[in-house]
Amino acid sequence: MQTSAFRLPVLMHRLGGTGLKTRLLHPHDAFWDHRLAIDTVGYKPDRGLHSDPDWRCHYSPTAYREIFRMLTHVQLGPRDVFVDLGCGLGRAVFAASQLGARRAIGVEIDEELADGARANQRRSRLKERDIEFACLGAEAFTPTGCTVVFIYNAFGAGTLQAVVDHLTADVARNPRDVRIVYFNPTFDTVLERSEGLTRFDHWTKPPERHPVSFWRMAPRH
Repeated sequence: MQTSAFRLPVLMHRLGGTGLKTRLLHPHDAFWDHRLAIDTVGYKPDRGLHSDPDWRCHYSPTAYREIFRMLTHVQLGPRDVFVDLGCGLGRAVFAASQLGARRAIGVEIDEELADGARANQRRSRLKERDIEFACLGAEAFTPTGCTVVFIYNAFGAGTLQAVVDHLTADVARNPRDVRIVYFNPTFDTVLERSEGLTRFDHWTKPPERHPVSFWRMAPRH
């Protein structure tokens, strides 16, 4: 008998490239994908140089445990309109809807990932909720009415500045409090020098894989 042939490391190797390896290594994420009837496992490489203003980060989904903890920290609730800029296959969008957001929006520049997010929506157990996916760059998105913005270091400083400018203009037109969750805040200096933004908390790792900075934008009086 070859009882040792199916030890976990061997099984991991045999399942490599199918997504099953990732699910076995991250059972909590696999549980939530199954519960929501979606598939958000995947990876795509980054594009351009890290120093470029329009650099685009690779796609690798944030763990559900991290998403739930961050969104709970900013008290996401039934009055909130949530947006994930660089949403990939939509994991954070579905998590926000599961937590009770009134509306959840995903913005993704990669057409293949955006199509995958929409396919997830069609089969999701949350498909009757107010969820939307838009295939465009974050700098082209108009954040009308958004109250919670999630960013997982999806783009460079130039794009982030455009995001902040659009958000500032929209809050001036439609006064409200906005919370920004910036996971792996590589370009935090963009937010630091932006008038109207206040950092109200900062987490260093662990348990998250990366630091998290939390910002608030309030209407000017």
